[in-house]
Amino acid sequence: MIGFLRTTVVWVLVAFLGETLVGPWIDIRGISPDFAIIALVLLGLAAGAVPATVGGFVLGLVQDLANPTLLGLNALCKTGLGYLVGRARGRLVYGLPVVEILVLVLAVVAHDLVFLLVQSRLSDDAFLTPLFTRTLPTALYTGVAGVPVIRLAEFFGILGRED
Repeated sequence: MIGFLRTTVVWVLVAFLGETLVGPWIDIRGISPDFAIIALVLLGLAAGAVPATVGGFVLGLVQDLANPTLLGLNALCKTGLGYLVGRARGRLVYGLPVVEILVLVLAVVAHDLVFLLVQSRLSDDAFLTPLFTRTLPTALYTGVAGVPVIRLAEFFGILGRED
């Protein structure tokens, strides 16, 4: 129970404090790391598929409250992403920054591909332009910024080698 509470507190803090305080502070020309996805990947790696699926839904629903026209889209994307990362948990090699960066980059790209496909209604300009100007730089920045967060989670015992 203590491990569950500690994991929950850490991923919620990473998501909300990262998005509201750290992200705007370290953005580069409007591009900042996606701390919500970093937190979701951290939850999936630490707890597995079911907690990451539920956490992704809750996190996405909270983000959707800011955009009522697309209500449920973030929840859908993050629910699926949480499930996939949680299922891949046992197949990943921990402790290698290349693997962690790759997981984070792929998570951001997968999330944004689904999000942009629905949001753009399959029009080329509304899909390709944000994909290349926002998604790819955000994915790379998230991958680089997420590694220290994962190291901190390992340090605090949230994500260990035995996971």
